[in-house]
Amino acid sequence: MRHQNYKILAERMKEDAFHKNCSLSVLVEDIYDERFWEYFLENAHPELRDKVDFPNPVPNGTRGKDILKKFRGFVDERLIICCDSDSEYLYDEKVWYLADYVYHTIFYSKESFQCHHLVLHEIAKDLTGKSYDFKKLFETISYKISPLFYFWIYLKEQNFYAQFKTHINNRTFEEILDFKGISLEVIGDETLLYRKIEERVTEKLKNLSSKMGTNWYKAALTYDIPQLQERLKEEHGIRETDVLLFCNGHKVFNFMRPLMQKMVSFLKVQKIEETTQTLHNRTAQKNAIHRIENRAKQDLKTKLNDGFKHLIFGTNDHPTIQKIKNKLKKDL
Repeated sequence: MRHQNYKILAERMKEDAFHKNCSLSVLVEDIYDERFWEYFLENAHPELRDKVDFPNPVPNGTRGKDILKKFRGFVDERLIICCDSDSEYLYDEKVWYLADYVYHTIFYSKESFQCHHLVLHEIAKDLTGKSYDFKKLFETISYKISPLFYFWIYLKEQNFYAQFKTHINNRTFEEILDFKGISLEVIGDETLLYRKIEERVTEKLKNLSSKMGTNWYKAALTYDIPQLQERLKEEHGIRETDVLLFCNGHKVFNFMRPLMQKMVSFLKVQKIEETTQTLHNRTAQKNAIHRIENRAKQDLKTKLNDGFKHLIFGTNDHPTIQKIKNKLKKDL
């Protein structure tokens, strides 16, 4: 489609929104992203409640970043673009979505918000009434996979990635975060989980080292990677213990979902044991167990899908959440 046609479509979407009594047209990658960005917009601008239109950007309904990018020259206070960052801005300071009236997740994607340790903590409490240190779990796993993450950014930034894309890609992180084959039998002892992830990372790094050559690999590890770590920390506040938020969000979500199922099961058993110990009447015990089990049967997938609400509407705003809100408040 020609440039002029995208301009015409942009004007038409704004007109359609006006006739729908909406104040703003928002282009997103997928229909599943609509509610996520609507919550952000309504939180930053309460007057936009029920005033946001999410049009199909092209006649056949096709979406995705490649389509949204074609509209970047026609955005304004009535038409904006919201997309996943895919962490591209970490290695490309000229990436197209760093612009006025274009908003990105900062984290890798919407799924990164759904897997945030604060979200997992709240979901566990909703389902079991019990708490677990998801922050420690999240940060430990992040630390274990951080060497591979930094090499991924390094190769992208230095324009060497094409040579190594078979050795470090989304599939690589998916294999590292594959919950199958990971033993987790008791809460509080995640040693085997951490060990398995570390073993997988070590194997991937070994393969990468073979491809790069020992001298280059060691030089990058000694000089380039530490410099990259410092830059990401200074410019974006990203520490080794944060990198899961900037890895492929879908892969992290696919790992966290079965892990959460395990954790909820463990916490439910703990809750039952604690409750029955305080009750001596058999009928009261039976009724209490029934309530606890029913509570834990709530749909975990739905809880995770809606988990971003805990961050967006949390009383203590996460710095990333605040950055997105501030940009929305400034531009609109």
